[in-house]
Amino acid sequence: MIHKALKPVLMLLILLSSLISFGKSGLSYSRRIVLAHYITDHFSTQLTNPEEKKRRNFSQFGYGLSFFSFPLFPITDFIDPHDFGVHSYGRPDLRERNGALYTCRGGFMDFSHIRVAADWTVYLAFKIITEHKDFDLPAEGGALSLRFKNLGALSIEDIAAMAQKIAFERLEWHELASWHYHMPNYTFNEQQSAFTPEDTYSNLLGTTIGRNIALRILKDREDISYSQIATEEIQKAVAGLAPVDTKKASREAYDIVDRNKQLKLPEAQRNKDVWWDSKIVFSDERYVFKRYTNIGPRLSPWLVPEADKVGCPARQKAEVLYVPQKTRVGVSFYNYFEFRIAPDSALFYSKILHKQLHPPFAPFTTNNMGKVLVQVSKEMEKELSPGFNKRDAKDPVKHYKRVRKVFFK
Repeated sequence: MIHKALKPVLMLLILLSSLISFGKSGLSYSRRIVLAHYITDHFSTQLTNPEEKKRRNFSQFGYGLSFFSFPLFPITDFIDPHDFGVHSYGRPDLRERNGALYTCRGGFMDFSHIRVAADWTVYLAFKIITEHKDFDLPAEGGALSLRFKNLGALSIEDIAAMAQKIAFERLEWHELASWHYHMPNYTFNEQQSAFTPEDTYSNLLGTTIGRNIALRILKDREDISYSQIATEEIQKAVAGLAPVDTKKASREAYDIVDRNKQLKLPEAQRNKDVWWDSKIVFSDERYVFKRYTNIGPRLSPWLVPEADKVGCPARQKAEVLYVPQKTRVGVSFYNYFEFRIAPDSALFYSKILHKQLHPPFAPFTTNNMGKVLVQVSKEMEKELSPGFNKRDAKDPVKHYKRVRKVFFK
């Protein structure tokens, strides 16, 4: 046991040693120990479950949505482009603002996704540094495990980028699993939210923000709270995507790609590249009939047509984001980690109905997630129609059977 009075001296010696031994080869043992102590002493909360409580808010794709054919309990929640609130780790508090926001360069933003992605990235970066060994993630839709090797070869920047990649894969697993969350095995149907047009880009933006937060904490040692740093980084990143000026403009952006609203216009004035239908009840997952299933490594957001109507410049260039793939010296991150997902049988089989609900897939590692996505996409295509994940002017709704619609819309 080290005497408390000697601990600062020991830490100083370790720090001096690390400054000498830290080079381009990676994060030295002594340097890692210093960082691990710094994290546990000052940011221990960020070593706890980043989704301790779900950020449940009404920021589903679209607005004015209804659970029933009569327009009761409409779903509407937009974020003020001038007030994002104060970020809180792992669970929302009253100071945090969540909801939907349209940006001219990044399309629709879901702040719940942005925030949880940032928290996941910081959690993973700090966990890798402090534990420096294999660990499991909280289960969702199955067991999630991480295995590592040769971590000593990675720099701080590499660890933060790898944490970003793992966090993004964890969040995309949620999108895949969501297609399987419905009755009778699950209380709520979440097929409406799987790969909606804003989710994946919001996820990746959030992980990018999380990487920047982690690097500020690990490298700059700023004497401010996690909440302050995260709030600043979210503000900076979203501001760079040129958000529209008002909540009304975000609503109008949804109107441009709303089939119901466009059909009410004279044909010559309609935008035919529509993605959702506000007249279909929210409980029918086909209300969003266009889904964004690209999981990278290059992600370009879907910008609404005729965005000048909501105050965006004509021919606005989209902000492309990239999922980290390699270390700074060009080695694949898969050489350093394996993220294994063992799906729960409840995703595929109903014990109540005694039948298969979805074609099963075996446990897999995330470097094979694309193959799983192909299988799930085939299922989604049957439900939503061919071309469901592409921008076009096709109208699948007129071919849908047994569609429940909202009256008085």
